[in-house]
Amino acid sequence: MMDQWDFKKWRKKLKINQVLAGELLGLSRGAVQYWENDLRPVPRAVELACQELLRRWKQRPEYGPVTFLYSKGQIVEGDCHLPDNLVMRCELHPDNESALSSISRLSEDLNSCKLFIVDDDGTAVWAGPELLHECELRKKRDR
Repeated sequence: MMDQWDFKKWRKKLKINQVLAGELLGLSRGAVQYWENDLRPVPRAVELACQELLRRWKQRPEYGPVTFLYSKGQIVEGDCHLPDNLVMRCELHPDNESALSSISRLSEDLNSCKLFIVDDDGTAVWAGPELLHECELRKKRDR
């Protein structure tokens, strides 16, 4: 559960004031003050919204450093055995822009790879269909 300190850390990480935090969450500054002063607990829905807003904030092109992780070889969901031809790759990048550019340069079929961009604590910033979609948008833009 998110407590008053977690909520305040979230707001400080995004470098936003209480008014903007309330606006981003569709609530008043007063609600934010209640949570930060521990007058009311942070609702679960607000905690989930904060997690999503933080993830989107981390998707900014300039956010970093990040690590691009991907597999060459097919990983079958639910299979306990990894294939013999599986190769995991790890690339460090100063920011999302650099990592996304690296993905765009991959010549192989991205749909057969498992792709992730993670931040320094291992939290996924980009993954799965959302990452593939972003890569496709960039390819179209760069043509």
